[in-house]
Amino acid sequence: MNLKDTPEQEAFRGQVREWIDASVPAHLKGHRQGIVQGPGLGRDELAPLNSALSERGWQAPEMPVEFGGAGFDFTQSMIFREEWSRAGIPDRFAMGVEMVGPILLKYGSEAQQQRFLEPTLRGEIVWCQGYSEPGAGSDLANLALRADASEDGYILNGQKIWTSQAHRAHWIFVLARTDPKPAKKQEGISFLLVKLDTPGITIRPIVTIDGFDHFCEVFFENVPVPADQLVGEPHKGWTVAKALLGHERFSHPTADPNVMNRAIEAVKQTAKNTPNAGGTMWDDALLRRRVAALEMDAACLQSTRYRYLTKVERGESPGPETLIFKLFGAELMQRIVELQQEVAGPAGITWGSEPFGLETGEIAIHATNIRAATIRGGTAEVHRNVIAQRVLHLPR
Repeated sequence: MNLKDTPEQEAFRGQVREWIDASVPAHLKGHRQGIVQGPGLGRDELAPLNSALSERGWQAPEMPVEFGGAGFDFTQSMIFREEWSRAGIPDRFAMGVEMVGPILLKYGSEAQQQRFLEPTLRGEIVWCQGYSEPGAGSDLANLALRADASEDGYILNGQKIWTSQAHRAHWIFVLARTDPKPAKKQEGISFLLVKLDTPGITIRPIVTIDGFDHFCEVFFENVPVPADQLVGEPHKGWTVAKALLGHERFSHPTADPNVMNRAIEAVKQTAKNTPNAGGTMWDDALLRRRVAALEMDAACLQSTRYRYLTKVERGESPGPETLIFKLFGAELMQRIVELQQEVAGPAGITWGSEPFGLETGEIAIHATNIRAATIRGGTAEVHRNVIAQRVLHLPR
């Protein structure tokens, strides 16, 4: 594993930075996605960014050029994402570009690729994920959403929950049970694409403790799904789901060292702005050591991601080790935010921008939201068990 860019990679990184400096509007830089959760920017607000990307052909780093992507190899895509994240540019259509796109390229039919890929990259189709259910979170194979065979495809009945941004999306990709009596519960599950304005779908936003409606409940009552919206083979959706989760764990903000480093910089700034004993909190050597420890952990996360990159460059498929990104990153982000609250003192429990300013007022809001980071997308306890068994090969 080489932690330094080759001359070619260094030149490409320079091109990306120059393009970001010249082409991305100033008001779309410096955002703190992954640090402060919120409703995000709407499609109209992101239109200038999408236009600039379209002119360059950089809507999706790894997507083939014939589908409107950039056609980067995996290393170039990694560099592109790093520079994008470092500049604080908001995510555009992560569900579609980072998750649905690779899945359709690998498992989708040619007709599905033609139908969905280019509109997704242009932002004309926005996706959400329908995995979790009231009785199927970390134990996703326990899902109960039924997809009963019909003359033209399937009929969906059941519920999904914690469906991020469903009320702002056009389509949802769901896991549904197509075989009610499988030999193993991971079998008999299919991966379906469903249009959210189909009759029988009800979406109810969930307002979380931070005051935002990130998530939704989605109810399906006799919802028809045409057969051509099945991805992959019937009853083999678990294989598709595992591949998609690998992309999610790698691309999630709480697995991104650049997001961690921006959060650590926010801790430093808070310390430098907080008076303490004739100076500021940043004068405390013990605090600086604690911040340095967080920076080292972020560097370790980056090195672990580079090992993953090396594996992919060799042509190997990522395995369960991708769980480490999400697990370690989520816990690291929690520690960073907890330290920032501690440093801010009483200001760290204020709610909103008054009277201390926006960034200070956001500390408590984010602290409430980040508690869920080790639950959503699979709990830390389940991830530890899987890592122990499948990565470290420890005895059960």
